[in-house]
Amino acid sequence: MARRAVVALPGDKRVVRSSEFWGGLFWLAVGAFVVWAGRDLGLGKINDPGSGFALFWIGLLMLALSASVLVASFRSPGASLASLWSGTRWAKVLLVVSLLVAYGFAFEPIGLIPCTLALLLILMLFVDPINWWTAFIISVVAVFGVWATFTKALKIQLPAGILAPWLG
Repeated sequence: MARRAVVALPGDKRVVRSSEFWGGLFWLAVGAFVVWAGRDLGLGKINDPGSGFALFWIGLLMLALSASVLVASFRSPGASLASLWSGTRWAKVLLVVSLLVAYGFAFEPIGLIPCTLALLLILMLFVDPINWWTAFIISVVAVFGVWATFTKALKIQLPAGILAPWLG
């Protein structure tokens, strides 16, 4: 005997509590805003696109993808929204947010290299600990690799901060 798919109705409490439903609804709203913002900037013509051309089409893609998530949430409601947050390590979340805010304030005056090196080391040693030697190697290679790529290869100026006398 063939199995029938159970379709939830819009008033079904399983759908309203579903994380897929709320995620799809959120991204539907974001996609609608992106479409509106792109259209507001001006679409232009296909051979002479305006500044909102790419935003408009990206927003339409977002609308289509979020609509598919919404439709799927009615077919089979997923985990509840509350269950996604159970077991969250809030202390670590707040620590990371605080570190990123501090990084944003210190980035310009202190510079990319010392700030990013400190951020990566703190994240890898205290937030989600790994071996200190591995953390040091990854941090140094990542920071100097990004710095060299942006400043030398792409010729993009980054804040040198306190290292300005040595970086030129």
